[in-house]
This record gives sequence, C-alpha cells and structure tokens, in this order.
Amino acid sequence: MLRTTYYSAEQGQRVREKGLAEMVDNPENLYRTNIQISELNALNAALAVIRFKQLRGFYFEEIPSYDLLFEIGDLKIVGESELQ
Repeated sequence: MLRTTYYSAEQGQRVREKGLAEMVDNPENLYRTNIQISELNALNAALAVIRFKQLRGFYFEEIPSYDLLFEIGDLKIVGESELQ
C-alpha cells in the first residue's frame, strides 16, 4: 500500500486527528525488518510529484483530494477529498 498526503497548514491538525499514519514507530513493525522495494518507492515518489503538479495547476484535478491511497493488490487508487 502506498500513501500520498498533502494538506495546508490550516488543515494540519484535522488531518493529524484522522490518524492516517502512525505518529510513533512501533518496535514490532514488520516494515522495519523488511527491505524497501525500489519500484514501490519510485511509484510513491511519482504519485507525490503528480499531486504537487496538480496543486500548482500543471495537471487537472477533477476532485481535489488531500490523501491518496494506492492498493497494490488490486491496483486501485482511493482518495479522500473532504476534511470535516
């Protein structure tokens, strides 16, 4: 699973309260003991660049999203678009 999240300074607290990512490292975290996979790191970086370019108006954004989640198992991207 890959995640790309952007939020403004004004929205920071609300996004943090959603708990999208852990704020502390769990010593039993499986990710800490596995190698990082280069193609997934590259894809995550590409998603972040695309998101940045959307924010700057280079790419069209039909539904503005602050959080994108890419599921590797089914190759789907899900986005959250509203902060409440």
